[in-house]
Amino acid sequence: MPRHTKVLKLHILKPGDFMNWKELGDLLREARYRVFRLANMALSEAYLAFHQKRAGVEHKQKKISELNRELKKTLEDEKSKRAKKSAEELSAPFVQFAKDGALPANVVDALSSYKLKALTSNTKWSDVLKGKSALPTFRSDMAIPVRCDKDSQPRLKRTQSGDVVVKLALRLKPYPCVVIAIKRDSLGDGQRAILDRLLDNADNKEDGWRQRCFEIKEDKQSRKWHLFVTYDFPAESPQNLSKERIVGVDVGVSCPLFAAIGNGHARLGRRAFGALGARMRALQNQTVRRRREIQRGGRTEISSETARSGHGRARKLMPIEKLEGRIDSAYKTLNHQMSAAVVKFAKDNGAGVIQMENLEGLKETLAGTFIGQRWRYEELQRFIAYKAKEAGIEFRKVSPKYTSRRCSECGHIHMEFDRKFRDENRNGARPARFVCPECGYKADPDYNAARNLATDGIEKLITEQMKKQDIKSKSGDL
Repeated sequence: MPRHTKVLKLHILKPGDFMNWKELGDLLREARYRVFRLANMALSEAYLAFHQKRAGVEHKQKKISELNRELKKTLEDEKSKRAKKSAEELSAPFVQFAKDGALPANVVDALSSYKLKALTSNTKWSDVLKGKSALPTFRSDMAIPVRCDKDSQPRLKRTQSGDVVVKLALRLKPYPCVVIAIKRDSLGDGQRAILDRLLDNADNKEDGWRQRCFEIKEDKQSRKWHLFVTYDFPAESPQNLSKERIVGVDVGVSCPLFAAIGNGHARLGRRAFGALGARMRALQNQTVRRRREIQRGGRTEISSETARSGHGRARKLMPIEKLEGRIDSAYKTLNHQMSAAVVKFAKDNGAGVIQMENLEGLKETLAGTFIGQRWRYEELQRFIAYKAKEAGIEFRKVSPKYTSRRCSECGHIHMEFDRKFRDENRNGARPARFVCPECGYKADPDYNAARNLATDGIEKLITEQMKKQDIKSKSGDL
C-alpha cells in the first residue's frame, strides 16, 4: 500500500522525571555537537572515497560505525588535554552516550539514513566536481536525529495523567524523558489530530499512522527546543476522480488565487479568498512598515571608541530576526489555507489533475499580481503539490505564456490585453474584463486565465495559435 511521509513539529514543554532544564540542555547540546562532528567526518570520508575512485586509487571507505568509534576516542583525548588545564573539567563526569562509540546506534542509523544518504550519492559528488553544487557540510546547530521505528525504540505516548511524553534515546539508559506541549496555544487542530492518530497507533502497525524518526532542534531566536516527528500514513485512495477533469490555478490580479474547472463553470475566486486577501494585504503593508521602523532605529551613524556601536547596532537590529520569523509563520499559514482550499475544490469537482502556472523566479511577473513578488510563491506551489499527491490528484506546472491573453472559449490570443491595458481600464478595485475580439466572449480576466490553465495540452494549443496568428514570442509576454 502506498504511503505518504510528513513531519510534525512539537514544542518540548519541560524535562520529565529526574532532570532539570540545565541538565537536559547540556545533554542535548553535547549530543548535537557529537552529531555535528560525526556527520562532517562521514561527509569527508564519502567525498574522499568518491574522489579517489575516480582517480583510480584504491581506497576502502570507512563505515559510519567505524567513524563513530574513532570520534569517541578523539573526544576522550580532547577532554584529557583540556582537563590538564582545568580542575573543573577534570572532575566533570564523562557522559556515556554509547558503549563503543560517541553516539548510540539508533542516532547513528538515523543520521546515515535521513541526513547523509541524499548528500553522499555519486550524482551529488559529480555535481560538486562540475561546479554545479557546493561541497556539502553540516552546521553546528543541526538537528539531532533519533530513530523510533523499531519496537525496542521509545516513541511518543500518553500517560495516565494525560501528558504526552517521549524518552529520548540519545545515550545509555536511563533515557531522559521530555513532556510535549499540547495546549491549544501550542498545537493547532490539525496538529492535534495528527498527534492523536500517532498516539492511537502505539504499536506502529503498518495500516496506521507510524512514527519513523525524531529530530531534536533548538530554535535560534526563542532558544526553545522542538521535537520534529517524521511519520508516514496510508495514501488516500482516489475516488470518482477523472484525469479528464482539470483544475487550473492562476495567480490572480484582483484576488490571491483563482481556480476553475476546464470543462465546467465551477470556480474558486473572490468569494472564497476575499477575506484571506484582505489579511494578506494588511500583513504585507504592516511588514514593510515595521521593517523600515526597525532598520531606521538600528542605524548608528556616529560611533566612538567607547560607544561600542557595533554591539549596539546588532542589538538594535535583533528584532528584525524575530519579525522575519513571524512573517514566515504567517505566510506559511496563509499558503496552507489557500493550498487546502484548492485541493478540496478539485476533490469536490472530481478533478484528477491540478495545473498551475510555473512562475518560479519571475519576480517581474509576480509584481503585477495581487500576491506580489514578496509572496512565498514557490512554497505555495509546493504545498498544493504535496496536498494534491496525498489526495491522489496529479499536479502539473505549465508555462504561463499568453494564458492571460488567450480566449478560453475560442482560443484566440488577444494581444492588446496586456498588463498596461488592464491597468488603464480598471473598474475601481477590479481589473478590466476580458473581451475576446474574435468571438465576443466576456469574462473576469482571472477566471479566463484559470480556465486556460485548466485545458489539457494548453502549451501546445497556444503555440499552434501563435503560428496561426503569426505572433512572435517576446521575453516576459504572458
